[in-house]
Amino acid sequence: MIEISAEIPFLRTSKLSFLFWDESPGSLETWDWNEGITIFFQTRRAGELEFRFGPPLWGIPQETNRFEFPFVSIHNISANKYLASELSKLGENKTIFVLIPKGLELEARSVFARLEYLWDDKISPDRITHKFGLTGKISSGVESVSTQTTNGKKSRTSFPPLEIVGKSRQKKENVLVSANGASLDSKEETSDLEYSEDTVSPSHDDSPNHPYDLIESSFSEPESLPTTTVQKETLPEPKPEEVKETTDSHLLDGSSNTKFSLQLKMMGVISFLFALSVSVIIFFASFYFKRSIELQLRDNNIRIAEIIGSKVKSDILGVVEKGRQIAITLTTQGLPEAERKLLIKTFFQNDQEFIYLGIFERKENTLTMKREVFNEEELKKSSVTEEDFHNVVNRNRDALAEAFNGQTVLLNSSPGFQEPSFAIAIPTAENGELDNALVMIVKLNKIIGAFSKKGIETTFMVNGNGTVLAHPKEDLILAATDLASMPIVKSMLTSAPNTGQMSYLDEELGSSYLGSFQKIGFADAGVITIVSEEKAFADVYKSQKTNLYIAGIGLCSALIFVFFFSKTITKPVLQLLTATLEIAKGNFKIGIKPTTQDEVGLLTKYFIDMGQGLEEREKVKNILGSMIDPVVVQEAMVDLAALKRGSETHITAFFSDVASFSTISEQLKSADLAALLNEYLSAMTILLKKHEGVLDKYIGDAIVGIFNAPVPVLDHELKAARASVDMVMKLAELREYWTKNNLYSKEAQVMDARIGLNSGPAKVGFMGTDALASYTMMGDTVNLAARLEAAGKDYGVNILITDPIRDSIQEEMVTRYLDLVRVKGKNEPVKIHELIGYRSIITPNFLEASQIYESGFNAYLEQNWNAAIKFFTDSEKAKGEKDKSSRMLIERCEEYKLNPPGSDWDGVFTRTHK
Repeated sequence: MIEISAEIPFLRTSKLSFLFWDESPGSLETWDWNEGITIFFQTRRAGELEFRFGPPLWGIPQETNRFEFPFVSIHNISANKYLASELSKLGENKTIFVLIPKGLELEARSVFARLEYLWDDKISPDRITHKFGLTGKISSGVESVSTQTTNGKKSRTSFPPLEIVGKSRQKKENVLVSANGASLDSKEETSDLEYSEDTVSPSHDDSPNHPYDLIESSFSEPESLPTTTVQKETLPEPKPEEVKETTDSHLLDGSSNTKFSLQLKMMGVISFLFALSVSVIIFFASFYFKRSIELQLRDNNIRIAEIIGSKVKSDILGVVEKGRQIAITLTTQGLPEAERKLLIKTFFQNDQEFIYLGIFERKENTLTMKREVFNEEELKKSSVTEEDFHNVVNRNRDALAEAFNGQTVLLNSSPGFQEPSFAIAIPTAENGELDNALVMIVKLNKIIGAFSKKGIETTFMVNGNGTVLAHPKEDLILAATDLASMPIVKSMLTSAPNTGQMSYLDEELGSSYLGSFQKIGFADAGVITIVSEEKAFADVYKSQKTNLYIAGIGLCSALIFVFFFSKTITKPVLQLLTATLEIAKGNFKIGIKPTTQDEVGLLTKYFIDMGQGLEEREKVKNILGSMIDPVVVQEAMVDLAALKRGSETHITAFFSDVASFSTISEQLKSADLAALLNEYLSAMTILLKKHEGVLDKYIGDAIVGIFNAPVPVLDHELKAARASVDMVMKLAELREYWTKNNLYSKEAQVMDARIGLNSGPAKVGFMGTDALASYTMMGDTVNLAARLEAAGKDYGVNILITDPIRDSIQEEMVTRYLDLVRVKGKNEPVKIHELIGYRSIITPNFLEASQIYESGFNAYLEQNWNAAIKFFTDSEKAKGEKDKSSRMLIERCEEYKLNPPGSDWDGVFTRTHK
């Protein structure tokens, strides 16, 4: 069992349970019919999936509470919406059990998922399919079932009622559903209903249980009904001035049924254009401003790098030159030692940045110290020892050894010292050969001044390996930080040109930067200048924010201006809308006047003239509506010429007549006869209109109707059959009511009607003279329908139909093949069938009797008279009541037994009267 919670919108107060059963009669014996309401779910395929709510063919216990609804296509949007709406009303606060035959689980889930989606298409299809255990989505692009006339006008549709049958029917608490979908409980609500004042049967006004109290007319124009009408539940009506005041205030505040008011649209469009134009201006202004700032920054960066690089190169070359001179002093032969020491002491006193100099020679690819000197004064001031300098040399032995290859070496020697310093190794000559290397360790004070932080730019220097040599942050220098991973440093180390620029994102710092570099031309070292884009473009972002504030203020000012200006336009338009609603209600005397001299004022003037013209047209329409079917009137007002020309259309012709009405009319007074006739014709006409039939004419007590003209009607054969069956059922209710209240005469209380239906081509249109004509139908199809209505008396049945009707209703209705006849005026034989009723409510004995009768008729056609007589006799017994058709066929068989028709007999019975 699958239980769906009350989250289903159209069953918000109910619970839906899916149950599986094997469709056997015995499986229902243990079912608890007292709990909730049952739906027997069935499907069929006639080109597309159709489903219905109805019991199996063998029937179910009559006391059950269940929903019934005839077959409807899953793609019929309007019918499915109607069904969901009715389920939400009739299933309120109840548990609905859906009995699903095995193998139809997916179809049942799909149907109820589709009902939920059509009830509220704002719900996510994925959510619906998940709730019902489906995959994929429910397509909203389903086929439309509405039809159109030749001029493009959509025809109206109506649906059979969704009914609760079972216990409630036996207790006289059955719920009937009106043509517009409103459900009324006969026990609780009929006392609130009453006749309208213009009824012609005043003697019945006070009856609370009148069957018409449960009917609402489906007519578009009430004037077309006979004089007996029904008034809906009496509710207190607001005063006209209150209605108008409410309507006007509702419209003038812009909260009409339109999705967006005119005032809102004007404000929206102007706001959009203002915001768009200001945004474009801000964008381009910011873009070019930012571009200008960027160009200036790039130029400034490269100039700073070039200036500092040039200065640093000059300082380093000066250091190198002084170092060479002291090296010469150290290596000059024949120079007295006292004089050598004096020169070295004087050198260190004049250049205190120098703290160490050493001359090394290469032995077996290693550095071997030949001579070294220290800045004694500096050693005394600091805690650095000679051993610390030896550690620097040993730590960078491999790098310093590159000087033996003729290369200059520039290293960060700060680690191990308290102050930043750098080391330089250059090749030196002794005895005319580059066989020695001069290593100098110099304080960074010599060049550090050029790298101090002086603005938003950061300038630093790295050697050929990417190790920082000089930087505003001293801790980076003391740690000899490797900056080779920085994109700008990597670009400098791999770039052939001495100068370069780039924008990059530094992932470690989490920011974007503009960078420039300048190689100093010494030991592959270079000076780099970077600046954060966030700081560089701070003015740009500040300008953007200011512009946005200005734009916001301007937009608010524009909205205020447009709001008050638009009222001068929208107020007259809303007044026109109020007048339009009044005209839609039928009030053509609208109290508006032109208030402006512009196009709106001219429109108001023409609108007043239009209202006056519509008033005259409505008067004519009302006069015609009381004499001609409203559908015909509507189509005539659209294209009268087309109806006058007429056309040949496939229609379903409907004829109905009251049996023995002449006898009834002789027994009743004129007032009672008029009341009876109006009561009967009103009920029948309502059902005819409910199923989209068009009233052709009344001929005394007879009703002539047309289906599928002048407007197309989908499944018109089926709808004509539904109307006919409903009329027979309604007449039974009327007879019960008349008998219960002892109305009219005894003959009237057992009044019965005969109906003939036939489908085929016919001439339809206005027939008559130019001065006086009526819309009607002509042709063999119409004549045969009339003959069938008359033949119903001989066969003792209510409804006779032909093959075209039977073929179209077979799935929903039960029929019986009655006879093969040749009616008067036609040479071709016609198969005639009795329309018994809905399959969903037909009793098993009637179904059995129908099948036995058809078996007997087959034996009759085979001239097996004795077998046919037995079948007809058994059929009457199974039916449980007198069957005039079986009696008539038995008499024929008896006659044919005495006078055989011969071997060339075709089974056709020729009727000699209409």
